[in-house]
Amino acid sequence: MTAYIASHEKKNRIFAKREREMLHAIKHGFPAEKLALAAEKLRVAKINVFKCRFSQDSAKQPHNFSAAEIAEHDKGLQRWLSMTSDEIVDLYRPRVK
Repeated sequence: MTAYIASHEKKNRIFAKREREMLHAIKHGFPAEKLALAAEKLRVAKINVFKCRFSQDSAKQPHNFSAAEIAEHDKGLQRWLSMTSDEIVDLYRPRVK
């Protein structure tokens, strides 16, 4: 058994970074293709946060994480999986001043 203790805060920091990138892209009027790419990166980061929470709260390993399976019980994950890139961009538009 290793002495490594996983730090689940790293995924939260990456998600926050992706949020800042999204807000920057919206604020500076990036083209739709770049906004869609930023939205997909944001979605992946958020799913990774859910994955870390899964591995932190259960004895199962992260490679056993099934987003579709967990989404049946977690409305937040279900929402992130079902949103389109445009919906993600629209979700963050009001935050830009």
